[in-house]
Amino acid sequence: MQIAVLNDTHFGARNDNQQFLDYFFRFFDDVFFPFCKENNINTVIHLGDIMDRRKYVNFNTLNQVRTRFVERLTENGMVMHCIPGNHDTFYKNTSTVNCLNELFDHYDNIHVYGEPTTLQFDGVDIDLIPWMNTENHDRCMNFIRNSRSAICGGHFELAGYQVLRGVLHQGGMDPNVLSNYDLVMSGHFHNGHKKNNVHYLGTQYQITFSDLNDQKGFHIFDTDDKSVTQIKNPDRLFVKIAYDDSDPSLIESIDTSHFEGKYVRLYVVNKENASLFERFLDSLYEAKATNVVVFDEIVDKEYTEDIDLSVDTLTLINQEIDDSIPENIDRDKLKKVVRELYLESLTK
Repeated sequence: MQIAVLNDTHFGARNDNQQFLDYFFRFFDDVFFPFCKENNINTVIHLGDIMDRRKYVNFNTLNQVRTRFVERLTENGMVMHCIPGNHDTFYKNTSTVNCLNELFDHYDNIHVYGEPTTLQFDGVDIDLIPWMNTENHDRCMNFIRNSRSAICGGHFELAGYQVLRGVLHQGGMDPNVLSNYDLVMSGHFHNGHKKNNVHYLGTQYQITFSDLNDQKGFHIFDTDDKSVTQIKNPDRLFVKIAYDDSDPSLIESIDTSHFEGKYVRLYVVNKENASLFERFLDSLYEAKATNVVVFDEIVDKEYTEDIDLSVDTLTLINQEIDDSIPENIDRDKLKKVVRELYLESLTK
């Protein structure tokens, strides 16, 4: 039996931006539903953060989620099992009020699990663990400790895993708590990566520029061999171009029509012909690129010679806190606040 696994769909992201919503639904129209139909997959597990906003929902976004996602599930005879993620809950210390219950629980083919639950598919037990907070923490931990299931799906914030590409999360839950499982599939962190028995699946599509170098897609869990396979999403909203006109013919051969509707970062590695550069930049705008940001590496190099460019932003911030903040201040708490603000800024 094959089960489609989704997570962190974040409908309504980027302030309910319609372009992003259309991009999200292109994935469902062009990749997810066709693949599931072709392979007779009618069971879906969603590992949290269906919606993006914790406090309220935009009615236009909700209408499109209903008509372009939920009703498509129904039309295709698909059943979805889902748990709340941190973005689905109204309060931070309890999941009792969450968007899944309020928006989707009345659909016969959508099942919401606000408490840790074991489901069986084709003889395989899978534990579903919702977002853990102060109210449900002890119940979830007791459930995990006493479970005999080999497979787990959750929305975990684990220490030592990548919150961003190359940036390890400091704090969070000890991953050894989950060591009794053969496989843990998790949402929450948006870049896909694996370590030991934990597989962070990553988002199905790009949401911010931090997703630029990640291969996006959804996953298939096979109950026969317990494997997890990514079904790739080729559609990219964020792209980068390395501009080097030392060979003008290469620049002139670029078909800029491919960048329509894209968010483009243009990295200027070499610029010998100012006129050619301006024409190329104009061609991006004429192709209706949504946004073009130019990074002139030739100029920037003069100002970054003393900076280790291999170090990520959060590491630099943490180093500055360690070097500048007095010892009587709780540095770890400050780092957590700054990290949350930084990650929140990436979604705006």
